[in-house]
Amino acid sequence: MFAQRLSNRKIIVDVLALLFGLGAWVGINGIYVQLPLLVPELPENWKLPSHMVLMVQFANLGPILYTLYNKYLACARDHYIIYGLLAAGSLSIYCLAFTYNKTTYIFGSERSTALLSLMFISSFVGCTSSVLFMPYMRNYREIYLVSYLVGEGLSGFLPSIVTLIQGVGPKPSCVNVTISPGQFELRPGKLEPRFSVETFFLFLGSLLALSFFAFLSLSKLKVAKGERVKLPASIEALPTDMNAPPSYKTTANWSMTDKTYYYLLAMMAVICLLGNGILPSIQSYSCLPYGNVAYHLTVTLASMAGPLAMCLGFVIKNPKVKLLSGLMVIVLILSGLIVYLALQSPTPPLQKSWLGTFLVVVIWIIVCGLQGFIRMGITTVFRPDPGRGLYYTGVATQIGSLIGAIITYVLVNESQLFQHSSDPCL
Repeated sequence: MFAQRLSNRKIIVDVLALLFGLGAWVGINGIYVQLPLLVPELPENWKLPSHMVLMVQFANLGPILYTLYNKYLACARDHYIIYGLLAAGSLSIYCLAFTYNKTTYIFGSERSTALLSLMFISSFVGCTSSVLFMPYMRNYREIYLVSYLVGEGLSGFLPSIVTLIQGVGPKPSCVNVTISPGQFELRPGKLEPRFSVETFFLFLGSLLALSFFAFLSLSKLKVAKGERVKLPASIEALPTDMNAPPSYKTTANWSMTDKTYYYLLAMMAVICLLGNGILPSIQSYSCLPYGNVAYHLTVTLASMAGPLAMCLGFVIKNPKVKLLSGLMVIVLILSGLIVYLALQSPTPPLQKSWLGTFLVVVIWIIVCGLQGFIRMGITTVFRPDPGRGLYYTGVATQIGSLIGAIITYVLVNESQLFQHSSDPCL
C-alpha cells in the first residue's frame, strides 16, 4: 500500500510543495519563538506579544489588496505576486537580524519600531498566504496539498527546534543598575543563549530564501508542471487518463450542506481567534510567572505541537465533523484555563512548584497541537470544493485572528486585567 502511494506521486514535487509551504509563516513564527529572549530586552516587556499580534493583524491589508486585485484586474498573475512576497519576506528577516533591538521614542514612549515594522512585512507574507498560497496549490493534484500543509506546519517546527538548541541560559542573576547618581535598582542580568538572536534571524532569512527557490522550481520544472491539473471555469477537471489512480480525481462528487459549510468556517474563525489572537497575546502572562525556562519551553514545544498534529493528515484522510467538534470542546476548555492563569499573573496557582511549570507547558502543547489538527482537518474537508471553499477558509482565518488580536490588545494595554511582576528579578 505504501509503495503504491509513492508510485502515484512525484517525491520531488512533494519536497517543493513542502518548502513552498514553509515560507508561508516561517518568518512570523520564527520571531515568536524568540520572545523569551526579546521580551526582557525590549521596552514593551511583557506587553510585547500583544503588540506583535496586533501588528500581524494589520498585515491583513494583504488579503484585502489581493481580493481587490482579483476583482478588478482581468489578468491575474498569482505566481509573480508569490515571487515578490517571498523575496520581500526573506529580505525583511535578513534586515531584522541587524536592527531588531533598534528603538524610537513615539508619543513619549520607547517603542521597538525596527522589530515591529519589519515584522509587519513578514506578517504581510503570512496573512496573504492564507488566500493566495494555499488556493494556488489547487493547480496541482490534491495529494500535494497535505505536503504543502506539512511545510506550513514546519514553519513553526523548524524555528522551534533551533530555538530549543539555542536555549535561554539559566535564570539570570540580579545585578545593580544605576538609575541616577546614588540611586540603584536591582534588575536581572542579560540571558545568555548558546547563539545570538542575530544568528537565529540570519538562519530564518535563509529558510525564506529556500522557500522562494522552491516555488521557482515548482513553477518552472518540467516534473512539477506534469503534476498540475486543469481548471476550466475555476473547476478542476479529471485527467484525460480515466485509468489514473483515484488520487488524481478531485471534485466530481463533492457535496456539503450549507449548515455544515458555515459551521466549519465558524469553527475555523474561532480556532484562529484563540490561536492567532487571544492566546499568543497573553502567553507571557500565563508562562513568565513560572520562570524564563517555562516560557522558553512553552513557546518552542507548543510551536512544534501544531506541525506534528498536522502530520496526522497523512493517516487521517477525511476527519469527521464530529471528531473536529469534540476536539474543539477540549480546546475551548484548556484555552479558558490558560486565560485564567494569565488573569492570575503575577501569582498564579502552583507558581513555586515544579508541577505548576509542568502543567502550564503541557496545557499549551495540547492546545496548540489540537488547534493545528483542527485547522488541518477543516482545510482537508474543503479541499475538494469546486467553488471557493479554500478561499473562504482563508478569510475565516484572518477574520478570527483580527478580532482576537484587537480584543486582547485592548485588554492587555488599556485595562488592569493582566499584571506583570513587580519583582524585577522574577
